[in-house]
Amino acid sequence: MGLLAKLLGATPREQLKGISLGKDAAWEVSPAADFPAFLRALPDLLPVDSILYLEGGTPPEQLKAFLDANCVPERSHVAMGTIWPKPEAFHLPATPSNLTGFAELAERLATAQVAIHLHAYAQGRVLLEWYDAFWKDPFYLSSVIPEDRVRDFCCRLSLAYKNLKQNVEPAR
Repeated sequence: MGLLAKLLGATPREQLKGISLGKDAAWEVSPAADFPAFLRALPDLLPVDSILYLEGGTPPEQLKAFLDANCVPERSHVAMGTIWPKPEAFHLPATPSNLTGFAELAERLATAQVAIHLHAYAQGRVLLEWYDAFWKDPFYLSSVIPEDRVRDFCCRLSLAYKNLKQNVEPAR
């Protein structure tokens, strides 16, 4: 990293590289407006060994304490989406108890406090990719997540989804 970038607190170039969904994206899902409900529904969507990756945001003290107590060291390096300033990142095992605890805290927070980018990964593969989470942008799911899980998840949260591989939008 150049001296100027280091002085300005930019993300090192090598941290911008890592695992990402890329061509493995099979499902585009409309943005979830209710973040706590989204968190509570994730265990039914993701495999049991999944990690929720949170990047950026301004977590208040209570959320920061929860993340520090429950997060694990990174198991796979997710390609960072923030160039400046270098964001803090958390790797939270996506267990039902962790996600329920996180949802309870998130009910009292503005979503920008939680994270700017949110992903989930397992076994070196990105399963869910949501850059600029909580805005109007959709999120994307991997082809390893079967359609019945995607459909049930979307039904539970009243989200629309479409299959990117067939370019056909299923009925709601």
